[in-house]
Amino acid sequence: MLKLLIFLTLISTAFAQTSSPRETMETFLKSMVQIKKQNLNHNLFFKQAISTFDLSNFNDNIKFNVGKKYAENLIYIFDRMEKIDYSTIPDKMDTDKWVYNKSRDQYGKIKEISIEKIKGKWLFSKETFKSLNFYTEQVKSKEVVKEVIASKLTHDLRDFLPKSFRSKVFLVENWQWVGVLLLLLIAFIIEHIIGFIAGRIVNANFGIFKHASSDHLQKALVPFRRVVFIQLIIPGIQHLDLPIYMLSFINRSLLILSSIFLVWLGHRIIEMVSYYFLQKSKLTKNKFDDILIPLLTKTTFVLLYIIGAMYVAYSFTIDIGGIIAGLGIGGLAFAFAAKDTLANFFGSIMLVLDRPFDIGDSIKTGDVEGIVEEVGFRSTKIRTFYDSVITVSNGILANKEIDNFGKRRYRRLNTTLGLEYDTPPEKVEAFCEGIRQIILSHKWTRKDNFNVYFVNFGASSLDIQLMVYWETPVYAREQSEKHRLMIDVLRFANEIGVNFAFPTQTVHMFSENVKEIANEDNQSDDKYFDLGIQKAKKVVDKPLSLKNPRSNAMDKEQFGDNDFGID
Repeated sequence: MLKLLIFLTLISTAFAQTSSPRETMETFLKSMVQIKKQNLNHNLFFKQAISTFDLSNFNDNIKFNVGKKYAENLIYIFDRMEKIDYSTIPDKMDTDKWVYNKSRDQYGKIKEISIEKIKGKWLFSKETFKSLNFYTEQVKSKEVVKEVIASKLTHDLRDFLPKSFRSKVFLVENWQWVGVLLLLLIAFIIEHIIGFIAGRIVNANFGIFKHASSDHLQKALVPFRRVVFIQLIIPGIQHLDLPIYMLSFINRSLLILSSIFLVWLGHRIIEMVSYYFLQKSKLTKNKFDDILIPLLTKTTFVLLYIIGAMYVAYSFTIDIGGIIAGLGIGGLAFAFAAKDTLANFFGSIMLVLDRPFDIGDSIKTGDVEGIVEEVGFRSTKIRTFYDSVITVSNGILANKEIDNFGKRRYRRLNTTLGLEYDTPPEKVEAFCEGIRQIILSHKWTRKDNFNVYFVNFGASSLDIQLMVYWETPVYAREQSEKHRLMIDVLRFANEIGVNFAFPTQTVHMFSENVKEIANEDNQSDDKYFDLGIQKAKKVVDKPLSLKNPRSNAMDKEQFGDNDFGID
C-alpha cells in the first residue's frame, strides 16, 4: 500500500494541478495535509507542495530547502487564519493575479498572499513569500482553527521553549544560536569519526591507497572530511527555523563551499592515483607510461577544474546554459582565438600516439638539442646540454622533424686517421690490423660491423678510415668508450712507431737509411700481420684507460672488476 501511495504521489507531483488559483491552492493544502497526517516531513509531498511556488529567483540546488521552509511557514499561517473553502476560490480568472489576503504593515507597506499566472501556471507569488514574516507575526498568538489538522513543525516547538530562549540576539533567537553551536559540534565529531574510519578502510583494502605514501593519504582525507562536515550541516540547518533570506544565504554558501571542497578532494585523489601509477611505471622498462601518466594527470586536472568552476558558477546562480549557448554561437570566433591552444592540445595527443621520443631521450629538433624532461599538456620541456631548459609548444613540435639520438641502437664513430707519407706500407697494414684487434677486444664495440681501411692519399697524409659502433644507449658510456679507443689507438701507434700527419709542407732528401722494419730481408707479408697482432695484444692487455673515468665512475658492467688486465 505504501509503495502504491508513493507511486501515486510521484505521478501527482509530476502532474501537479496549477491551471487555476483553486487548483493551486488545493494542490498545496492537500500535500501539506498528507505531511501532517504522517507526522513527518515527507519529501515527496513537499515537492508537490513546492511545485505551486514561484521560486524562479532561486538556484535549483537550494530550491527544495527554501521551498520547504516557505511551505511550513505558509501552512502555519493558513492553519490559524481560517479553514479554506475551495468553492470561494475562483476556478477561472480574466486577470493574471488573484489575491487571497491583503494588509498593510506598521509602515504602510502592502503585504499580501496571492497567486499569479506565470508562464501558463498559477503559482504563489514572490510577494507572498516576502510577506510571510508579517503574517506569521499576525497569527502566532492564535490557535489552530477548528477542523484543521494541527501541524507539528518548528513553529510549534518554539512555543514550548522558555522566553529567554525565544528572545532575539543579532537577527536570530537564542535557541537558534544554541542549535547552530550544537550542530557544528555534532558535525565536527562525526566528521572526525568518519574520516578516521574511512582512512583505515581505504588504507587496508585499496591497492592505490595502500601503496601511496601516508602523506598523500592524509592530504586526501583533509578535503574528504570537509565535504562530510558540510553535508552534515546542510540538512541540520533546515530545522532551525531561520529566516528565509538567512537560510537562502547559508544554503548557497554551503553549496559553494561544498563545490570547492569536492574539487579539492578530486585534486587530491588524482594526485594520489597519479603518484601510484608513476611508482609503477618506474618498475617497467617501457618509457611510454612516463609520458602518458603525467599528460593524463594534467588533462584530468583541467577537466576537474572546468567542471568545478561550472558547478561553483551554478551555485552562484550564474546561467551556465546561457554561457554554453553563447559559446556555441561564438564557437567559431572562440576556436579562432584559441587555435594555438587547440593546436598544442592535439599536438600533445599526437606526440603520445606517435611516440617520437620518450622521457630521457636526447633529441634535436630545429635549433634545439637536448634531453626531454617533460611532455606537458601544452608544451614539452627540453634540457639543453648547457643545462638550460627550452620549452617548445607541442603544436610546433608535432610538425617538426625530430632527430632522436635516444632511439639509436648503436653509437657510431666515423673519423679519419692521417699517417705521415713516409710510413711504409707494411706499417700501414700493421697499424690497420692492430686497430681491428683493439676494436675486437673492447667490450661494447660491435664485432660484426666496423671498418679500418686505408682509403685515400690525402694532401698531407695517408688517410685511414676508422668507423666503429658501440652497443650502448647511454651518452656517457659512448664518450668513455671513445676515450678508451682513442687512447689505445694512440698508444698502439707509439708502440709500432707510426706518426700522425698534420698539414705541412716539407722537403725530403733521399737517404740510404731506411727504417728497421723495411730493411729486413726476405720477410713474408704474414710477419707484418703477426707483428701487428702481437703489438696490438700487448696494448690491449695493458690499457691505459682508467677503471673509473669521471664521466661514469660507477659503471661496473662496462669496466668489470679488473680493467687493468693485471693481477
